[in-house]
Amino acid sequence: MRRLLAAMLAAGAASATAAEVTVIRPKSIIADEWPFYVFIGNQARPVADLQSGERVTFQVPAEARSIVVHCPKVSAIGYDESRVDYDFKANARAFFVISPSPDCVSIEALDARAAAPHISATRNRLAGRRIDYEATQAPESIAMAATAAALAKPEPTAAGPQQQVAAATAAWAEAFNSRDASRLSGLYEAQETLNDGAEKAPRVGATAIADYYAAAVKRKAQRVALGEHSIRLLSDSVAIDSGTLTYYDMRDGSATTTPGRYSLTYQNRGGKWLIVDHHTSTPR
Repeated sequence: MRRLLAAMLAAGAASATAAEVTVIRPKSIIADEWPFYVFIGNQARPVADLQSGERVTFQVPAEARSIVVHCPKVSAIGYDESRVDYDFKANARAFFVISPSPDCVSIEALDARAAAPHISATRNRLAGRRIDYEATQAPESIAMAATAAALAKPEPTAAGPQQQVAAATAAWAEAFNSRDASRLSGLYEAQETLNDGAEKAPRVGATAIADYYAAAVKRKAQRVALGEHSIRLLSDSVAIDSGTLTYYDMRDGSATTTPGRYSLTYQNRGGKWLIVDHHTSTPR
């Protein structure tokens, strides 16, 4: 009987020292298609995944010292990470709001009153939903898996023009996010025209395009994410890819997001789709 009572008292003490944590992800068009994974400290597996417009509540040990969020990388294998330190022992109830940022997410700790509007505007994460999280593989493992897959599967059929144009636009976004001016310039035809709505006049020709990107990549934190888009084939060698995009950046220590639109006209030169006319615009 004494042992049972001692066990009950120990369990009660443990629950008393645990903190109740609510993580909220407000609805946003930014990264809307990506789940964010929530960790406590240095745990190997997430305690929850959150879709846009969801929240989740769970218990954490009082000795925990941080909340961590993993975000899928835009154009690479693995995850970016955001982390915030927090004293759960001193706060029996904790609320965090996560919002997309250029690196992953911003994590803001709120009190119950400030969190209330966010809670009322979001829905509970579905209990029991499977968490599809795959820890980043080592490069050797990735290479071995790719080799095995290539040996096991027949050679895929060549991509059609639309897939090739989509891949060319994805390559532009990847080069933009790498902040590599020479890679970006290499995606354009020599006499291409680039019209940035924020500039007074278009840039024409390889030198002008190179100067444009040489200045643009100095904004080291800037990133871009592509949104919905449409590809039109005008002929066997000309296509237009147009759609939406979002720029991420850091200004005065705060993350900013700027939505915009783009239109890329491509011409197939020797089997490679090169940009011959580029137009981007953002709200003023």
